Amino acid sequence: MENILYLVVATPGAGAFSLIESATSEDSPLPNLYSNSSDQLGSKNEKAGSFDVENGNVSFSGVNMSTGQDNFVFLSNSIPLADQIEAFVKLIEEKQEISMGRILTFLDSNILPSPPHQFEEWVDAVSHFSDCMLFVNRTNENASAIQRVKDRYGNMHYPMETFILGKKNNPWSRILDPTPRRLSHVFDAPELLDSEDLPENDRFLAKIATGDRKHRIPLPFAQ
Repeated sequence: MENILYLVVATPGAGAFSLIESATSEDSPLPNLYSNSSDQLGSKNEKAGSFDVENGNVSFSGVNMSTGQDNFVFLSNSIPLADQIEAFVKLIEEKQEISMGRILTFLDSNILPSPPHQFEEWVDAVSHFSDCMLFVNRTNENASAIQRVKDRYGNMHYPMETFILGKKNNPWSRILDPTPRRLSHVFDAPELLDSEDLPENDRFLAKIATGDRKHRIPLPFAQ
């Protein structure tokens, strides 16, 4: 049975973990949930495990991924995003039983009117890899800032979908549909890609001769 992997990028305050929990219906198997920070998931969830990225490889502990269930990995805001994406590309290539679902980005809308330093550069990179951008905590005060973000990527013709989430009745079947909507092709089958779409040539994964990334993704939320 195939395991679907979802990667989750989230700003602090977005409540991505609890939202993913609420997306699971009562008659469906609980998904596996992995975080690089144990306090992000909490110790009471029996399907919560952890992951780490080291030397280009992903390692898991706490919960076995090979169970035929959906798997959500909450990416770290303290590890370079490109390193994490690259490691999961390698994992998908090596593990035939794992298929890539979607990359979901949760934004706390309260930070949008006065974002942290290098936030736009970070969102540009995240949007390059994302299938869905999900806005939470919408208010009248941040509604125009949400629209500016949506317009930015709409005007640039990014294929990702955008959703404003409420407290209930969110369209999770659409959000979690594994059909890709991301600009990047790094998770596509290599034999189907043109050379410029290969992971090593991706805008944010490509490296220069020194081994550094050609385009560095900032870490505005690193702790």
